[in-house]
Amino acid sequence: MINAVKAVKELGIEPKARMFAYAVFVRLSMSDSTWKKKVTVMKSLGWSEKEIFTAFKKDPNYLGCSEKKMRDVADFCFNTAKLDPGTVISYPVFFKYSVDKRLRPRYKVLEVLKVKNLLKNKKIALAWWFTQGEREFVQNNVVKHLDEIPNLMDIYRGNDASETKSVS
Repeated sequence: MINAVKAVKELGIEPKARMFAYAVFVRLSMSDSTWKKKVTVMKSLGWSEKEIFTAFKKDPNYLGCSEKKMRDVADFCFNTAKLDPGTVISYPVFFKYSVDKRLRPRYKVLEVLKVKNLLKNKKIALAWWFTQGEREFVQNNVVKHLDEIPNLMDIYRGNDASETKSVS
């Protein structure tokens, strides 16, 4: 415990900080070798140590994810959603979301709404899009457009057959 507290302090997280206890918990939840592996994974994704620990200060739990999940989320964010690294570093909460149950379905809804020209704001902040609460997201982005796109809920729920119908 003492080593974890010391390690977290060395990362620049003050004991009075809101995330301090979470950071200590995450650090305690893994061995030193696992910690190093996770840092190595993030470096392999192009992040510097400074960026890794900046994100850790914002949401320590992201380093609690499995290495596979880290890679999967990063792949989705950078290659599918085309997010810039600064956005992902600013929102490490993305690593806690499921690619298949949250990120990809919301991204598909966004793409359909773009194709159908149903977005009032053409420059959607994807961070906002992904971090909205479930009820708010569904109400404001799916239910709201069911008259124009009757199968939008199916698309959101992952019924791929619906996707081709709505975009055509």
